[in-house]
Amino acid sequence: MTEVVAADALVGRFNVMAAVVDCLLDANGPGVLLFGDAGIGKTALINEVVYELGQRVRPFRVFAGPTLASVPFAALAPLLTALTPSQINEPLSVLRAVVAALNPAGQPHPAPAVLIVEDAHHIDDSSVAVLAQLAAAEAAKVVFLCRPYPAPPAEVFSMWSEGLVDRFDLQPLNEQEVNQLCAQALDAPVVQGTSAVLCKYSGGNPMFLLELIEHAKSLGQLVCRNDAWMLSGELRGTSVRLMDLVRNQILMLGAAQRDTLETVALAEPVPLNVVQRAGDSSAVDELQELHFIEIASDPERHVRLAQPLVGEVIRQLVPTAHSMTIRRRIVNLMESKPQTMDGLLRYVSWGLESGTEVPDSDILEAAQLANRLFIPSYVERVTGAIKDPSLRLAAQVEVARAKWYRGDIRGSVSSLAGVVDRTNDPRTVRQASMLAAQLAGRQGVGPNAIKQAAYEWEAALARLAESRQGIDPDELERGKLGSRLLSLEGLQTEGHYVETERELRQIWKEADDDESRLVAGTLLAEAMAVTGRPVSAIQILMEIQEMVAASGDWSLQYAGMVMRRYILALQQAGEFGVLETFLKNHVSQAPNSLIYSGGMLHLAAGMVDLRRGDLGVALPRLRQAVSMLRVSDMGSDLPDAVAAAAYAASILKRRETAMTYSNEYDTLVREGVHPSLLAQGHAAVARAEHTGTQTAISRLMSLADSAAADGAIGAEIDTLMLVLRLGDPSVARRLVAVAQGSEGRTAEFALSVGLALAHKDADRLIELSDSAAKDGLELAAADCASHALRILESRGDKARQLEGQRLLKRRTAALDKAGPAVEGASPDLQKLTRREQEIATLVQSGSSNKDIALSLGLSLRTVEGHLYRMFAKLGISHREDLMNGAHGTQGLG
Repeated sequence: MTEVVAADALVGRFNVMAAVVDCLLDANGPGVLLFGDAGIGKTALINEVVYELGQRVRPFRVFAGPTLASVPFAALAPLLTALTPSQINEPLSVLRAVVAALNPAGQPHPAPAVLIVEDAHHIDDSSVAVLAQLAAAEAAKVVFLCRPYPAPPAEVFSMWSEGLVDRFDLQPLNEQEVNQLCAQALDAPVVQGTSAVLCKYSGGNPMFLLELIEHAKSLGQLVCRNDAWMLSGELRGTSVRLMDLVRNQILMLGAAQRDTLETVALAEPVPLNVVQRAGDSSAVDELQELHFIEIASDPERHVRLAQPLVGEVIRQLVPTAHSMTIRRRIVNLMESKPQTMDGLLRYVSWGLESGTEVPDSDILEAAQLANRLFIPSYVERVTGAIKDPSLRLAAQVEVARAKWYRGDIRGSVSSLAGVVDRTNDPRTVRQASMLAAQLAGRQGVGPNAIKQAAYEWEAALARLAESRQGIDPDELERGKLGSRLLSLEGLQTEGHYVETERELRQIWKEADDDESRLVAGTLLAEAMAVTGRPVSAIQILMEIQEMVAASGDWSLQYAGMVMRRYILALQQAGEFGVLETFLKNHVSQAPNSLIYSGGMLHLAAGMVDLRRGDLGVALPRLRQAVSMLRVSDMGSDLPDAVAAAAYAASILKRRETAMTYSNEYDTLVREGVHPSLLAQGHAAVARAEHTGTQTAISRLMSLADSAAADGAIGAEIDTLMLVLRLGDPSVARRLVAVAQGSEGRTAEFALSVGLALAHKDADRLIELSDSAAKDGLELAAADCASHALRILESRGDKARQLEGQRLLKRRTAALDKAGPAVEGASPDLQKLTRREQEIATLVQSGSSNKDIALSLGLSLRTVEGHLYRMFAKLGISHREDLMNGAHGTQGLG
C-alpha cells in the first residue's frame, strides 16, 4: 500500500499538482478532494504527486467500490486486518486500527501518512466518518478521488466545507495538452491538425483520448509518416473497451436519466423543449448538472451530449426497436425536420438506420451537407438509399466528391462520367462541372481540362435551354455566369491574371447572386495578390469571409477556395504573424477538413517558417506537410511542399535530404503536375550544389522572366531574391523596379535591399540585417549580412571585413537554431513542479546530480528520474539545454 507508482510524465495540470503538493506538505494544511469525470486523470495526477513527494510522505491506498458501498467500513478493510469480528463494527476500534496501520511504530513519523481513497464516490458513510475524524485529529492527510456521479456521500462535502480537505475540479485537457499526450502515447510527434481532431472527438478526456488513439491505430486511421503521426481518414467506430467504459457509466443512471440520455444521443442536437416533452424534465436538469449533456444558448436551446464519444457509443448500444420508438416520439414532437447542420445529418442517418421512410430530397440534402463538412463516409452510407431517378445523378456527384476526398481520383472520375450530359438539373451541372475542374489538377492534365469542364458546362446549359423541361431562366443565367467564371479560373491557372482582372471585377461588383460574387471576388483577389497588390486582395477576401460566415451551409463548399487565396495574399504581403494566427485558429476549431486539407495548412505554416528563416522548425514541418500531402492532396500542393523541403534542407547543408526531395520533385514533374513558379525556384536552388550556381541562376532568371510576362510581380520578387541569395547582385536594379510597384512588407523589404545593393551601401545592408533579425526574419538577416560582407571584401577594408564575417557567422548560426517542437508551444519552465524548478536552478548553477541529491535530501536515482521527466515536459534532450539557459530562468523560485 505504500508503493510509489511510477507513472508516465504528467501532461498539463501543473498548477493543480503544485497546489495539491502544497496541501500534503503543509503539516497543518487540509487534505485533498480531487473531483472530475471518469477518465479525466485523477489517478494520474495523484500518482504524479506521490512520485514528486518521494520520501517526504508515506502514501497508502484504499479502494471503494459499488458492490460494497452499503457495507460499513468496507473501503477501509485493508487497514483493519488486526480487528476481531466483534470489533469490526465499532467506529472507535476502527479508528484506532486505521491510525495503527498508518503509524505501525506508534511514534510520530517525519514523513506524514497520506491515505488515498480511489473511487471515493462509492465509499460507505461509516468509512467517511472515520476518515473525517482521522483528518480532524491530523493523524493523516486524506485524499479523495471522486466522480460527480454517482455523487459521493454528503460527509465528503462536509469535510470540504469544514476545511478538512481542499477541492480541486479537474477540467478536460486543452488542445496543446492533447497534442503532448498524443506524442507521449505514440512516442513521436503528432501533427497539430490530427491532435486537434482527436481533441474534439475525445472532448479532452485523457482516458477517451488514449482509447481513441489505440482504436485508430488498429484500424489504420492513424499512421506514422516521416516520424510523425497523422490521420489518414475519418475516425470511425469505437473500441470494445470504450463501449464497456461508457456502458458502466450509463448503468449507474436512473431509468429516466438513461432514457433522456439515449434520446439526446440519438437525436442530437434537439431543441430543449422537445427533450423535456419527450421524457422527464427533471432528468434533463440532472444530466446537465452531471455534465452528461450541454444546452446551447441559441434560440432553440439545442441539447447535445457533452462528450462526443459517449454519444457514438450510446447510439451503438441502443437496440433498433427502441431507437424506432424514440424516433417516432421525437418526430411527433418536432414541427419540422431539424434546421441545424448536425441535426439534419443525424435526422437522416437515424431514420435510415431505424428503417423509417426518409424523403429522397432530405437524403440528398444531407449528403451534400456531409461533403461540405468533409464527412465522406456519411455520403457513401446514405446515397444508396435514394430511389428517385431525378436525384440519382446529383447523388452520383456527391459520391464522386466523397471519393475525391478519400484520394480515390480514378473512382471519382468514374462516378462523375456522363453526369453533365445526362442531367436535367442546372445545379447538378454546376456541381459536376466544378468537381471535374478540381479533379483536373490531381490528374495532371492542367488548365485545359478546367476550360474543357467550363465548355461542357456551357454546352449542357444550352441543351437544357432548348429542352421542354421548364427550366428556370434565372437558374440558366446563373449557370452561364458560373461556367464563365470557371473559364476565367482556367485562364488564371495558365498565368493570365492580368487578362482576367477587369471581367472579374465587373462580376464582383454587379452580379446579383451571392454565389457568383463569392467566386468572382475570390478569383479577383488571387489575381491582385499575384500581380503585386496583396494588401488590397486581403481586404476583398475579408469581405468574402464575412459572406461565407453569413451565407449558410451552401457557401461551405467554397471555404477551402477562399482560404487558399487568403493564405496566398498574406504570404505575398509578408503578413506572417497574421497568417500564423489564422492557421492556429483554424486548427483549433478542428473541422473535419483538417483530415483532408491539413497538408496544405501544414505547408502554409512551413512556408511562414521558411520565409522567416526558422529553418530548424521549417524543415521538419515541411517534411510533415509532404507526408500528409502524399495521403491527401486535394489542391495539388505536393510538388510545392517537396520543393520547399528540398530548398530548406539545402540551406541547412542536409545534402542527402535535399537530394531525396529534389529527386521526388523531378518525378512529380515528369508525371505531369504543375508546380508554382516559387516551387520551381526552390527546386533550382536546392540543386545548385550539383548543377552549379550559374546554371541555377540561369534557371531562376528564366523563371523571373516568365513571372514578368504573366504580370506575377510577387513571384518575380521572390525569384529575384533567390538569385541574390545565390550571390548575383546584378539583379538589384531590376528588383528595385519591380518592388516599387508592389504592396506589402515583402515588397518594401525587397526594395530596401535592392536599393542598398544598387548603391553598394554595406552600412545600410547591416542595418537591414539588424532590422530583419529583430523582426524574426533570420534568413533575410543572413542574406543582408552576406551581401554586406561581399561589398566590404571588394573594398579591402580588413577591419570592417572582420566585423562583417562575425555578423554573418552569427546570422547563419541562427538559421539552424533548435526551435520548439514543431507542433507545440515554446517550452516553458512554468510547466515544471516546484521541486523540478529547484532542480533546474541547481543544474543551471553547475551542480552535478550527486550534489543536487545531497542538497535536496533525495536519492541519486530520484534526481535522475526528475531530470528525465523534466526533459519530456520541456521537449529537450540533454541537461546542457538547461545549463545554457535555452529556456530561461523565468518562474524559478
